[in-house]
Amino acid sequence: MTKKFYGGKFINKDKLFTEGIRYPIKIEYYKIYDNEQNGEITKYGLEVIKTEYRSEKINVENKKVLNITNEEKVIDNILDKLKNNEVTPIIAKYIVEDLVYNL
Repeated sequence: MTKKFYGGKFINKDKLFTEGIRYPIKIEYYKIYDNEQNGEITKYGLEVIKTEYRSEKINVENKKVLNITNEEKVIDNILDKLKNNEVTPIIAKYIVEDLVYNL
């Protein structure tokens, strides 16, 4: 299994402040894929990692969703939507299921 960084961002400070959150939060998105023995990619999945930079400690939470599709453009489209909407690990699986169901 191979994992490749797809993109990441810090959530806007004003948005966090509006929600009562006073510490930075970073979200990272990764493309995960398996290779067959002949080098062809069989299945794509993804991982979402959220890092909270609290003053007393750093909290990290992640969620992997594997075997979503065997088409790279489909997984890229899903990852773009997750990143653009700042989807966090806690709801990533449900959002991916909705996106795949509505393909």
